[in-house]
Amino acid sequence: MFALAIGLSGVLQGGAASPVSADETFPLLTEQGQAPVDNQDSFLILQTNLHPPYQELQNGTLGGYSIAVLNCAFERIGVGYGLAVAPRQRNREMVQSGRSDGFFLARISEFMDEYAVASKPLALEKWVWVSPSTLTSSTQAKQAPKPNEYSTIGAILGSNEAEWLAEQGYGDVVRVPSIASLVGQVAMGRVDFALVDKHSFEIARNELDLGAEKFRVQFERYAPLVVYFSKRYVEQFPNLLSDLNGVLEFCETKPMHLEPWERDAIERVQLPMVRQLAKSADLIGNVRAVLGDGRLSADHKRLIDEEWIAMGRLGQASARAREVLDNVLSDYLRGFQASSAGQVAEAFVFDIYGQTVGMSRLTSDFDQSDEPQYQMAEYINRDHALIADIRFDASTRSFLSQITVPIIDPENGRILAALTVGLDVSAALRPES
Repeated sequence: MFALAIGLSGVLQGGAASPVSADETFPLLTEQGQAPVDNQDSFLILQTNLHPPYQELQNGTLGGYSIAVLNCAFERIGVGYGLAVAPRQRNREMVQSGRSDGFFLARISEFMDEYAVASKPLALEKWVWVSPSTLTSSTQAKQAPKPNEYSTIGAILGSNEAEWLAEQGYGDVVRVPSIASLVGQVAMGRVDFALVDKHSFEIARNELDLGAEKFRVQFERYAPLVVYFSKRYVEQFPNLLSDLNGVLEFCETKPMHLEPWERDAIERVQLPMVRQLAKSADLIGNVRAVLGDGRLSADHKRLIDEEWIAMGRLGQASARAREVLDNVLSDYLRGFQASSAGQVAEAFVFDIYGQTVGMSRLTSDFDQSDEPQYQMAEYINRDHALIADIRFDASTRSFLSQITVPIIDPENGRILAALTVGLDVSAALRPES
């Protein structure tokens, strides 16, 4: 079994490494053990930076959540890799210039897309504005600072958040070297608003022994964190990225649970919209028009599902998927999605057997009977609704929370099918939405 040992020396000798600063480049980290012979040439070097709790020094060794995920994924596909740690800007420059094969963790960015290719997310961050609770009432009343407004904005030097702020036009951002320093400056009132990952902020706040009452926290956006591979490396080893993406789901990427305020907002605003759609005469008429002859045999359903999934992974629609995409119900769902002002990323309908019968865009599979939302087709409770936790959808690069409700036949009260709406939470849960 191939395994990767993480250490802080060019040749792994054992023993702890000396503490290093975030601005110091670590010597190259090397693998221990052997990958399969036919994969030796694909050995790659990935750049990273210290970013607790994702990449952090643990007793002199580089560890953390993202390291554990990558170790798991690369071991599954039998590819060796090494790590080098440097400031984020230097990491990007090394990948852009071809001196390194990739870097992580990075947000998805159109600028980086020009010279590198993103993996599926290893982690999902929730970015928030943090401000001192002692700000004046006029400042507290603001939902969040806007570019060119008079506020002192802070971010961690070289961070994903700092890059995003620059792209959005925020000028004169105060850049500090660490999350602890930034949180401390907010607490002392030297920074009006800091943009940070919520999880990292809470860890730093606790380590500084600062109470939650000292801060005001406002949601800004969700951000997927990925590995970016240089286009040069992807061209040389075209199968690696798809192989890696194929196993990431087995390596326990962090789920993002809906917080109470998020679930409450969905139940108050979006759920009534979805229920109204499910009761509309037009939707029900289109559902009736496409319902087939009933349950397919288990073997037939499995064959359709396998082809649907295999073709979908290639970015193509199978014959059955194309048939569904072209029907009247799918046309109606696309119209509904287009009218949602960007809040809906997908909508699909499946019958009481879990078979997809309409979709605004290609779903990942045909058979929904193994999914939690299939319960909608079995429950007698007509008021039941399922609101799923947040997941990242790679095809749309959106964070989705799926809302599923039953579609009831108004003539006899029976369940015809179930409707699932994929809510783009980044758009739907912003304060101004």
